[in-house]
Amino acid sequence: MAEFLNYVIVGLANGFIYSLIALGFVLIYKCSGILNFAQGAIAILGAYFFYSFATQLGLPIVVAILLTLVSAVLLAVIVQGFMLNRLIGQPIFSIIVLTLALSELLRGVMYVSWGAALLNAPPLFPMGGVSIANIATVGYSHIAFLVITLVFIGGFAIFYNRTKVGLAMKCTADDTVVATSLGIRVPAILTIAWVVACCTAMVAGILLTNVMGISYNLAQIGFKAIAVALVGGLESLPGVLIIGPLLGIVEFLAAGYLDPIVGGGMRDLAPFIILLLVLIIRPSGVFGWERIERV
Repeated sequence: MAEFLNYVIVGLANGFIYSLIALGFVLIYKCSGILNFAQGAIAILGAYFFYSFATQLGLPIVVAILLTLVSAVLLAVIVQGFMLNRLIGQPIFSIIVLTLALSELLRGVMYVSWGAALLNAPPLFPMGGVSIANIATVGYSHIAFLVITLVFIGGFAIFYNRTKVGLAMKCTADDTVVATSLGIRVPAILTIAWVVACCTAMVAGILLTNVMGISYNLAQIGFKAIAVALVGGLESLPGVLIIGPLLGIVEFLAAGYLDPIVGGGMRDLAPFIILLLVLIIRPSGVFGWERIERV
């Protein structure tokens, strides 16, 4: 029982991080209709920035986090202003390929700048946790993952549905030409979307690598976040919040109970098996919108 609960707790904690990264996918998709395949690389780049500010420069942790968020804003402005703005009105496939290229570019930058060695970030939360009936312990870091994820997703839900900028994002996602004709500054709206997506990704990267170490290879976590977004539904914030922890639990249960049987690899495989099954049964995702077009 204790072993099962430990798998569930660790899976929940990692799942909330997947939800946080997937939030960026949903945001970019809601605003522009594209999948940002660079989201995972951006998350790990944020962890490297945090490591440089906090460890290499010796700055206080709060200052290091703030400077990391400033770096996220600068990266978003550069990507949107100098790359994606030139592709407004072009086929979606071109933009998706560009995000894939950006992901590989960022991985290369991380490898050249920090090397291939696994780095350890300064601890963000105290050791220990809350005991559950003396069977398992919920670490303070796991509790923090839940709280931070809820704050980000709740804040974005309010921003997207209650503010003029959020409503402009909705209009931009439907049709950039119509949005422009209505007086919406599409490039500015897309830049804001990228700023929010990059900030959430880098926060997620700081949280995750704070318990796993920092390596440029961890950028592959973006594909698990894509699985969360697709299974939950690309239009659904509640779907991202619910599916992330569930996939995290399945991932660690598969690693704990199936790896000894099959020889390993089930932790990385299980989320994509679920993704495949869900897309076959319900292509729009569990909480996604089914689009009905009348001819």
